[in-house]
Amino acid sequence: MDYVRILYTYIVEDFMYSGYLLLTLLLPCLIYQGLMEIKAKQNSRRVPAKYYFGVYVMLVYLWVVFKVTGIGLLADIVRLKDAISGGYNRNPLAGLGMGFVLNIIMFLPLGLLIPCIWKKCRSITNVTVTGFLLSLTIEISQIFNARATDIDDLLANTIGACAGYLIWRGIYVLVCGKQKEKGDGHVENPIEADGRKWEPMIYLALAFSGAFFLYNPYVQ
Repeated sequence: MDYVRILYTYIVEDFMYSGYLLLTLLLPCLIYQGLMEIKAKQNSRRVPAKYYFGVYVMLVYLWVVFKVTGIGLLADIVRLKDAISGGYNRNPLAGLGMGFVLNIIMFLPLGLLIPCIWKKCRSITNVTVTGFLLSLTIEISQIFNARATDIDDLLANTIGACAGYLIWRGIYVLVCGKQKEKGDGHVENPIEADGRKWEPMIYLALAFSGAFFLYNPYVQ
């Protein structure tokens, strides 16, 4: 019975803390969306519901990534005696293996989601840079929570985001056929938005900041 009780407690606590993490990364994004909604109404514009759906799918994806990678938090800095406590690997391709492959796979959805949601971001450069910056932010944060900061993770994540974009592009061409490029150099996308080129990075920054500053897994 003790094992059952321990398992039950672990499952319940994990569910509660997972929900807590999700709320912390959603909160800044909801505030941002509220401000953008007010601005859109002032300009007599309407943001499509499918755009919001795409954004929330990406935020849930980020929640999973933050949970799996174990990002560093302000709570870690406060809790640990040493400000910098994690290890690091500066030698690229030093430990290739299944972990490298899994890190590529983990960032594939990012490369797929960004061009689906933002029509101004259908550029391999934009998507790859976004993936690189997200991975770099995660790796730097891990210095503060006794996890390993690894250049191979950064490389694999960036490759994953780039590969995700290439998969999206290939699927789009196969399904929709080759269409005439728009004046901005990007094909038309079924999910419309305001077209802010760097908005994915805004959401990534807000989601990470919310989790970094507001999430505290050490609260009992």
